[in-house]
Amino acid sequence: MAAWLPVLKIALPYVSNIVAAAIPAFTRRKTGEPPEELVTRQIAELQEAVTGNAETVRLLAAQVEKTLKALETGEAEAAQRLTQQLAGLHDGVARAEGIANQAQAQITRLDGVTAALQMRIGELELQYQRQGGVERRREYSIAGLAVLAALLAIIALLR
Repeated sequence: MAAWLPVLKIALPYVSNIVAAAIPAFTRRKTGEPPEELVTRQIAELQEAVTGNAETVRLLAAQVEKTLKALETGEAEAAQRLTQQLAGLHDGVARAEGIANQAQAQITRLDGVTAALQMRIGELELQYQRQGGVERRREYSIAGLAVLAALLAIIALLR
């Protein structure tokens, strides 16, 4: 609908000329004038109107043709721009998919690193617990030896 708006704007000034030329105002019959002269003048007026109409239609056709060419050119340019924009969008989407794939690979790698760190933490906790048990045994052994030494000292004193 919007494509015909420029055509209507161009054609509107000529419509009144076409209508005025299509309905000629015939010369009125004067009293006492022979009918042949009246017919001759009316034929001349009709020929003049047809000539004017033909010229107006030719100008209108030229304007319509020019407008249609401009519309076709605009349509072709718009189609080319849209094609370029779509190509740009496709490139952007492809780049975004590549980045998303890289991010997913990073996430997978980080998940592996996290799992390895959790395993190492578990190993270190076990090792710490084992070392804590060894140290407690050592402390108990030292305390036991101290108690034994004290008992021996008491026994030695008692003897």
